[in-house]
Amino acid sequence: MYFIPTSLILFSYSVITFYYTFKNRREKITKNLFTNEILIAILFLIAGILFPFMYTYHSPRLSIERLHALWLITSLVFSVEMIVWISTLVYNTSKIKNNPEILEEKNYETFGQNLHELWKNPYKSEFGRKFLHVLTSIVVLSSWIIGIILEYTEVLSQLGLDIYNFSLCVIVIAGFGFVLMFQVADLARLNKFYLLPDWAISWYKAMRPDELDTFISSTPLILSFVPFVFAPFPIFASVVFISTVADGAACMIGKKLGKNKLKTNSNKTIEGFLAGGLFTFGIVVLITNVFHMWMPINWLKILSMAFVATIIFLMVDLFSKNISDNILNPLLTGFGMWIILLI
Repeated sequence: MYFIPTSLILFSYSVITFYYTFKNRREKITKNLFTNEILIAILFLIAGILFPFMYTYHSPRLSIERLHALWLITSLVFSVEMIVWISTLVYNTSKIKNNPEILEEKNYETFGQNLHELWKNPYKSEFGRKFLHVLTSIVVLSSWIIGIILEYTEVLSQLGLDIYNFSLCVIVIAGFGFVLMFQVADLARLNKFYLLPDWAISWYKAMRPDELDTFISSTPLILSFVPFVFAPFPIFASVVFISTVADGAACMIGKKLGKNKLKTNSNKTIEGFLAGGLFTFGIVVLITNVFHMWMPINWLKILSMAFVATIIFLMVDLFSKNISDNILNPLLTGFGMWIILLI
């Protein structure tokens, strides 16, 4: 039952996100944000439903004592995070009552104007933003490598764990911890910006100006990885790297070297489009070979998965409009590869 606090937190985020979006539906529909924000609420709901099964799906022999310990550690981390955030917001509410001039100092319109100034050099600003996305890949890869080392040295066996439940526990704590932290900050930013502490406001300097009226893109991106926790690790890792590294390469190469518009009235270029496709294909081939032990398949299937993932990535890049590619890319490329594996 130690999973309940984490699932309840995720369910609460789903309800609060849905309520906020539906309450502001006219504005959200006008700005083409409604569908994306409803999908974020749904992804939180799915994460809450799937969380209790994450540590045992690949490790059915995990003892109930070890499972309870993993659930407890995860729930304690998230509960402490929520307590810190609630305490901070309550403290700032009390502080503003005694110092109403803070309302003028922390003005969201002024913050938005300053953000637009920071983005006058879009390549530099985009680099910082994409680097934060790539950190997700670094966390996933490093967690798995540490798991391999601990399994090889028999540390995990002595603890009654294996590489899957150990690494996934680290990844879940890091991923959900990030999402829970930013979703609270986003809800405060979008409703009562002045409640945010200065250290939280500084996070948003890497945010795109077009995210001023909605949640940051990292939240749906990470939530969209959740279903692939149940896939073999090479598929999960490929999804993460495609959505961060390949997408980042497409963006940065397009901005730096792009000369030809992909479509009329689009900021995307043919050069960035092709770079994203090449990186996607290379990522799938590389990861499925490096981590072949956890998904032993032949070269024909590897190439088929890489080809399908590449086509899907390019189609999303070409046709996605009202739904964020940070949701479509991981979900569609991931399920595309998974289906090819199961055929």
